[in-house]
Amino acid sequence: MRLVLASLLLAGVAVGPASADPALQEAIARDYSTSLAPLWDYFHRNPELSTLEVKTAARLAQELRALGIPVTEKVGGTGIVGVIRNGNGPTVLIRADMDGLPVEEKSGLPNASRLRQTDIDGVEKPVMHACGHDTHITALVGTARQLLAHKDKWQGTVVLIGQPAEERVRGASAMLKDGLYTRFPKPDYALAFHVDSSLPAGVIRVPEGTAYSSSDNFSIIVHGVGAHGARRTGARIQCCWPPRSWSPCSSWSHARNRRWRRVW
Repeated sequence: MRLVLASLLLAGVAVGPASADPALQEAIARDYSTSLAPLWDYFHRNPELSTLEVKTAARLAQELRALGIPVTEKVGGTGIVGVIRNGNGPTVLIRADMDGLPVEEKSGLPNASRLRQTDIDGVEKPVMHACGHDTHITALVGTARQLLAHKDKWQGTVVLIGQPAEERVRGASAMLKDGLYTRFPKPDYALAFHVDSSLPAGVIRVPEGTAYSSSDNFSIIVHGVGAHGARRTGARIQCCWPPRSWSPCSSWSHARNRRWRRVW
């Protein structure tokens, strides 16, 4: 548990009196001004779409290796795994997602993303870190640096994850299928955070229950009975012949609208 608290603290979560340690605050501020701010700027200017985070993963691996951390690349595609070992203790996984979104940035800021990338569907799209993943991976590097600088204050193993394709809901499962929990230390605890523009700056929300929901995909097949559009019978035009035919469109529309009202 001590390692978990240390990881939360160094990731920016206030945990007990240690969060008021002036030396730690100064070290984090110095790291931000000298290293993390320009690193975030690089990530923000150079986003990549899901499963295509090749340059992002390479830069994240480079930053962690520069700290002396062994890093394995191409785990579950473009995922990376770094491991810090510091004696006996629990294993804590700290995860940051890497991918950007197919969104055109219109902030007008000097460091706005102007990149375009051909997505996995073959369509060229604008790319932006519209969901804050540039902040997440930058914080991962900062957390790693502070954990290494304070190894006398914790014991155990930290597994640092750069996760691909979070936006397409496939990167985590791809890393697991590629042996994340068998090739590397299996965590006792897993930590992650997400930026939230609705909160005031400096506020960190840690709910006891579910913070974010996941998503899944499913298919619904509505069967209909095909028919010719119309048939003349004497002087009359009889639509939808034969009479027992029906279109699945109206049934699906009705079902969809009922389900939508339940969701909201």
